[in-house]
Amino acid sequence: MNKKLIVAAMAPFALAACMGTGEGPQKTSANAMPEISADRIKAHMTFLADDAMMGRNTGSKEYTIAANYVATQYKLMGLKPMGDNGSYFQTVNFAQYMLDGDKSAMSMMAGGKMTNLSFGTDYIYIPSVSHPNRAVKADEVVFVGYGTAAEVKGMDLSGKVVAYLSGKRSAVDGAKASIILRNDAREKRSPYARVAAYYKNSGSSMMNPEGKPMGGRGVEGAHVSAILNNKVSQSFAKAAGMDLEAMTKMADAKGFKPTSMKVSVDLAAVTKIGKSVNSPNVVAVMEGSDPKLKDEYVIISAHLDHVGAGEANCHKRANDTSKKGDVICNGAMDNASGISTMLEAANAFTKGKAPRRSVMFIALTAEEKGLLGAKYFTEYPTVPLKQIAADVNLDMPILTYNFADVVAFGGEHSTIGEKAAKALAKIGVGLAEDPMPEQNLFRRSDHYMFVLKGVPSVFLMSGPNEVGQPAGEGLKKFKKFLNTNYHSPADDLSQPLLWDVAAKFSLAKYLIISEIANADDRPLWYEGNEYGDKYAPNAPKAPKKAMK
Repeated sequence: MNKKLIVAAMAPFALAACMGTGEGPQKTSANAMPEISADRIKAHMTFLADDAMMGRNTGSKEYTIAANYVATQYKLMGLKPMGDNGSYFQTVNFAQYMLDGDKSAMSMMAGGKMTNLSFGTDYIYIPSVSHPNRAVKADEVVFVGYGTAAEVKGMDLSGKVVAYLSGKRSAVDGAKASIILRNDAREKRSPYARVAAYYKNSGSSMMNPEGKPMGGRGVEGAHVSAILNNKVSQSFAKAAGMDLEAMTKMADAKGFKPTSMKVSVDLAAVTKIGKSVNSPNVVAVMEGSDPKLKDEYVIISAHLDHVGAGEANCHKRANDTSKKGDVICNGAMDNASGISTMLEAANAFTKGKAPRRSVMFIALTAEEKGLLGAKYFTEYPTVPLKQIAADVNLDMPILTYNFADVVAFGGEHSTIGEKAAKALAKIGVGLAEDPMPEQNLFRRSDHYMFVLKGVPSVFLMSGPNEVGQPAGEGLKKFKKFLNTNYHSPADDLSQPLLWDVAAKFSLAKYLIISEIANADDRPLWYEGNEYGDKYAPNAPKAPKKAMK
């Protein structure tokens, strides 16, 4: 069944002008612009976000079809394969797994009273592929607030069972088990039923070339993590003679100190391991024209996968406009738009003179599983890591408004920000600061795996301002998408997609990549930058310039 394609009325699309918004410059001999086709982008997205693709879940046959589609486009463009063994595909294997609810168990005892909890409704475990059968008993549980690095600093957690509140990044890996408590506020933000379904449903764990687990929600080692629903969390606190609300206030207070809870626990977490599946990255390159610089690579990356279909994976959100019974998360904006605009930028590169540095195009797998395709590529790159000059990542450009600016998350950390601003100015587009710093988006997409290897990287997204509208109008539309369509059936082709805006975004990324690939110097981390200092301590640095 194909959903009806509904698009906003497009402005006339002049190929010579690159895009149909009327905002860009005309092609001239002094300032030539590439031909960018809105129709090609539309064709790519229509294929990738169709119901027949069933949400392109990692390891699915539909993901394989999508990967073959991208590889075919690379071949048609004449791009060089840069995967395994002369192919476009970099093999990434995943072990399938599922929690075994019949063999898993959890109980707690306080004041001589034993309480057995129900799997999937009262509690859920985070599964483990590396240690599928785990059992922990303890006569004491230590409450460590939110379990952050600051709260457990100086504590010897080895051999301990800890309890902490859900909501912040925990750092309790040294403990033998953790019990994650959820209060009512957390329940409103993220319903327990959705969390339980996520872990209860079958998943996949990435494997290294030797067949050992190396990433994913199914690799938790011997550590046992149990997540309690909000009501059971309160019961757990009461059993220990405490109150969950008071514990929350305690954790939020300045000078929090861990405290002992008078409760015993018995945990048994069992994971069933299934078959192994392949879900490849799709990699191609356009060789550079400069004999000295062509061995350096500027990467354009975008994730090809999405969350799939079925109620366990695909949830309706408040005010979701999708049809009743629709359980396919098509991932039109997330991230068929990123892949499609990447393909069109690649096509533009093949129509003109090659840039000085080589440009690599990567459609990554398993971003939705925890940036795993990017993690695999950076662990086993198909070109030497030291020859990767930069990664410019594309994830979820919102194509429902004519953006006046672009956000390059992470642009303030390296000279990529300067180059992006210079490139965007050519088409009258600004470079905006991160409009949602509280979301910490710089760490939440595939480019961050390159950052961890010391490669200057940014993540491009349509900006917070809309052409001809009051300031912040674009951000309102972006947030509306997050609240109603993100990871839901409503992220499909029925959204009011503006294909001329898609072409404009593709042109913007083409210009940014061109600026980086043709520059005399490769991008550098700024002096004193936390990421550059930590992950590329010996690399040359650049003095920080004030952005105009």
